[in-house]
Amino acid sequence: MLSKIRLLLLLPFLAACDVGNSTRCCGPSAYVPALRVINAFTTPVDVLIDGTVAISALAAGSIGTASARPGAHALVLRPTGAGASASASVTTTTGELRTIAAVRAAGGAVASAALDDTNSVVPSGATKLRVLHLAPNAGELQVYRTQPDFQQPVSWQFPFTYQAQPTSLSAPFYQSTVGSWDVRIWQTPVGVSGWATAPLKVVVPLASGEKKTIVILDQVGGGVRVEVF
Repeated sequence: MLSKIRLLLLLPFLAACDVGNSTRCCGPSAYVPALRVINAFTTPVDVLIDGTVAISALAAGSIGTASARPGAHALVLRPTGAGASASASVTTTTGELRTIAAVRAAGGAVASAALDDTNSVVPSGATKLRVLHLAPNAGELQVYRTQPDFQQPVSWQFPFTYQAQPTSLSAPFYQSTVGSWDVRIWQTPVGVSGWATAPLKVVVPLASGEKKTIVILDQVGGGVRVEVF
């Protein structure tokens, strides 16, 4: 009789924790962040996944993450308090973090840009780096670099301006040997003359087969800041 009572008490617990029934026991908190959103727009944005707000009022120049079940999802980027929005389809995969940017399109509307790199393979013994200009208020930037196999500062891309379309957001990947990349960013003066006094310096050490992305974002109060992924 005691065994039956124990079994009856245990049954509701087993039902609630049935790992085969994700709708019963596994809410959004059971999933690790699967989507990274960079707000490269000029105002806060809301991020909706499948019609539900996943990130509310993501500040301009900031980055947020959201959880999502593996599979295809409808993503909406909506300026907070505004009706206009941008839609995109995104497929999440267990163990991977997808990256989407909210950017300013022609005419000032919000648009989405997928920033995941899917084609750049890094050979053994090599490294790769790219820089993305996602700071809409910064104007043209001076971005110079040295790399492990070339220590003379050289322009990354000219002109280096904020671009709204996904096809032009990404500066090219550059390849070098194993070691540290030194990237410096400033607004004036024009040219390599600003290298020594650049207010923003990013050193990125990379091992064989590694690649990274430097993202330039607007900073609260003016200027720019960077994140490295």
